[in-house]
Amino acid sequence: SDSFFCPGGTHGIPFDKKSPIVHDAIKKWHKERNNVEIVDNDVISYENSVLGGVSNVIRVYTNEGDPVLLHSPTYIGFTGTVNAAKRTIVLSELKQDEEGTYRMDFEDMEKKVVENNIKVAIFCNPHNPTGRVWEPWEIQAFVELMVKHDVKIISDEIWSDFIMEGKHTPAWSVSELAKDKVSAMYACTKTFNLAGLVGAYSVIHNDECRAKCRE
Repeated sequence: SDSFFCPGGTHGIPFDKKSPIVHDAIKKWHKERNNVEIVDNDVISYENSVLGGVSNVIRVYTNEGDPVLLHSPTYIGFTGTVNAAKRTIVLSELKQDEEGTYRMDFEDMEKKVVENNIKVAIFCNPHNPTGRVWEPWEIQAFVELMVKHDVKIISDEIWSDFIMEGKHTPAWSVSELAKDKVSAMYACTKTFNLAGLVGAYSVIHNDECRAKCRE
């Protein structure tokens, strides 16, 4: 299809995905909601779903049997997508601190990445199912660790409009390195209760990854 449902339009009205109206609406949404600038229209691509976009990036950077890093607990859609791509799931458990807040275990993640030669990690931002709204320093530390080991990041940000406390930070926005390493997935299906309709989009600044995902 050449149309899909996008945020910023009249709720539920499809636009031609090649039209600048779509890109302008998405850029306006991110500026107003997340205070970030998407400069280049070309970094925005249509995806048939968020999980379809996740699968695309997994297939770009890995081969069958390769490991993919996930946080535990994890969304069943991620495990199903990784399994369907015939990749291997490697879990790094989130740990609760003294206040009961789930935190990433950076030591464990690095150990898993090194031991398994991981090249792709799926990052849920905000996290499903724990509901954690990651703080900018946590995202920055995660990106730096993945960059250190040349691990590409897929960031599922579909829940970013459902934050009751705090502020959403798009994973790609924390640094220039993050822009190169992060492929972010979005959709308005949760925001506007349109899950029965097909349509999502990615924000991928890495030219090579974006081109391969579009093939």
